Order: sequence, then C-alpha cells, then structure tokens
Amino acid sequence: MTHVLPAATATEPVRCPHFGPCGGCTSLDIPYADELRAKEEKLKTAFSRHAELERAPFLPIIGAQEPLLYRNSIKVPFGWSKSGPVAGFFERRSHHIVDLETCLIQHPKLTEVLLATKAIVAELKIAIHDARTGRGMLRHLVARIGEGTGEMLAGIVVQAKGYGKIRGLADKLLERLGGAGLVGVVQNIHSDDEDHAILGDETIPLAGRAWINEVSDGLKLRTSLQTFMQVNSAQALLLYAEVMWMLADGTAMPGKEPLAEQRIVDLFCGVGPIALRAARAGAHVAGIEYSADAVKSARWAARANGLSERALFHAGDAAQQLEKLSEAGPIDAIVVDPPRRGLSDRLIKALLNSPARRLVYISCDPFTFARDLALLKPGFALGAVRGVDLFPRTLHLEAIALLRRT
Repeated sequence: MTHVLPAATATEPVRCPHFGPCGGCTSLDIPYADELRAKEEKLKTAFSRHAELERAPFLPIIGAQEPLLYRNSIKVPFGWSKSGPVAGFFERRSHHIVDLETCLIQHPKLTEVLLATKAIVAELKIAIHDARTGRGMLRHLVARIGEGTGEMLAGIVVQAKGYGKIRGLADKLLERLGGAGLVGVVQNIHSDDEDHAILGDETIPLAGRAWINEVSDGLKLRTSLQTFMQVNSAQALLLYAEVMWMLADGTAMPGKEPLAEQRIVDLFCGVGPIALRAARAGAHVAGIEYSADAVKSARWAARANGLSERALFHAGDAAQQLEKLSEAGPIDAIVVDPPRRGLSDRLIKALLNSPARRLVYISCDPFTFARDLALLKPGFALGAVRGVDLFPRTLHLEAIALLRRT
C-alpha cells in the first residue's frame, strides 16, 4: 500500500471559534503535516520501551486526504446555563461544557442534529440531569451518520424512562430533520451516575428506526448506536485495504484470489466490515464479537451481501472462542481489533497457542499495542507496522501490524 498524502490544509493551522477551551480536538493550531510527524514519533516512542521491538519495520503513516469534518458519530453531554440549555464537548481537564455552535471535526449534518436537539430541548423546557443533585432527566445526545447512505440515527440518553417530553423531543427532531436524512430517534436509559460510560444497557425506539443502513466499498452494512464502527469512514476504507494486503501476505496461489479458501478468524469483529471483505475475497471467516447486537447486524450484512456461507458470526468472549476454533481445525490468519485497553492475558496465550500462520493486529492505542506485540514476540515475528490516522486533529492514532509465525 502507498502512503496517502494529506490535503492542502496540511501546511497551515485551522481556525475554529471554540478551539482552545474545547476538548473535542487538540491540534488545529499546527499544520497537519506536523501532526502526522508527531504521531509517527509517538508510535515509535511506544515501541522504544520494549527491547523485543527493536528495529521494528515501520512503514510511512497513512494521513487523511481530508483531515476536517470527518467524524461520523457524535457524543455530547447536556448542561444548563443562565441563557438556557448547552451541549458540546467538555473543556480540557474540566467538566464545564463548551456550548458548540460549529465543529471542524464532526460531520456537518451531525452538528445540525446537535443544534436542532438543543433548540427543541429549550422549546419543551426539558430538565437537564444534574449528577450532583440527582435531579433532571436529559444527559447526552448520541448520533451517527452513514457516509455511504446519508442515513442518520439520534439517541437521547436519559436518567429514567417514562418522561413524556422525551418522546415529544424525538417526534419534533424526526419531523425537522427527516428530510435531511434522520431515519430514527431512540431513547437510551443510563441511571448510574457512578458509571462514566455514556450509554446504558437499555435502548427504546421512540420515532422511526433503531438502526441505519450503510454502504462501504460496495458492502451493505447495518449499525445501531450501541455497535462499534470506525469514526472516520474515508480513513476506515484505507485501513481495511491495509488489513486485506497484510492478510494476503503473498499467499495467493497461481490463478486464485490472494485469500481464496483461506480460513480466517476476525476477533472483535463488530458488525463485520473486515470479515465481509475477507469473505468476498474468497476466504472462510469466523467473526467473533462480544456484543450480541453487533453479531445480529453482522449476520444481517452477511445475508444482504450474499456471503452467509463464507462469513459466520458468533457472540462470545474472544479468547474462549479462539480456543474452541483452534481445537476445531486449521487457521491461516487471525485479525484482532481490541478496545483501547488491548489484549487480555488469556487472549495473548490463545493467540500464541493457535495454529494461525499470520496475525494482523489493529490498535487505537500505541502503548498497549506495543506492549501486546512484545508479549506476542515468542510466537510471531513482526513483519510490518504502520500508523493510520483515523483521528486527525486529535492526539489519537490507529496503528496496524502484520505478524508471521516463527
């Protein structure tokens, strides 16, 4: 894969009226090209802490062609001021909310959803939840857009169900933005002020659908607010192309597709974007995901894309499921894309004990990434490492590595 050069904005800082106090992004004040260099250094710094990763084979970082207005999901808290409701990102190192009127990293339509929601909350005089007193109902707005379809879904996170004004908010929001692509509004219940997660376990449809359809690289996908999707659709396409390149790793037989008849396990598969691409390329794929909701969406996508016979999805713990699959037969390659905390000790052991000849590891935290790669070193040799900037104008970085069985 070739290095993707960033757009013209790479050479200049970007101006935003909220930048500075707002914690939504951190790097608008430097040229994007400098940001990319800093991220490459961050990745190399993480690796330098482990002697096992000395001389790691780094490839050039893949920068974003468009480093602004890319985020396809938004999660913002609500608060109250003397002039009415406010909604936006927290100030850095604070719980004070910056009341957003614009945002240079969010998709513009999601900013439109935020502003419309805030206006309706003011109209209906909906009580904002205050964790200090336990009073009030409205906590967060969560919304997502499918770049390939334009469909949007909004979620209203509340302290408890049964508050009639929330349904009024949902109806008015769908009425105002239905023509702009909003297909549904749901209510999520989160009553625990000690739990710092944004979403609770229970979600109730209020108006329209509880999911959006998406099309990515010709694949039909379906996602809800609870299921994981990469926040940068354009960069995700480049990331998945890199995954497919690393999965193939010179395994093509003459006259066949690179992954034809390969047996691949996709751990933390989400709604199936990688598993379905591998199945489309001729592989037999087992996708493993803890979220039953995501597995349901992945199975729908397998049917919708005519890949049900090649892509099978299972709900469960990644380590436990991999142990079972390793006992059941040969595995050519494994893809693993864990949460920020990285791999558990049990999963590290299961990967080392698996029969897989190749491992592709995707990470959103360079330091847990490097830690895990060092722990995998006894069984795998590091073949390639590359940063992929899925989070322009922030400190975060996605990275990917190819490992080969020693």
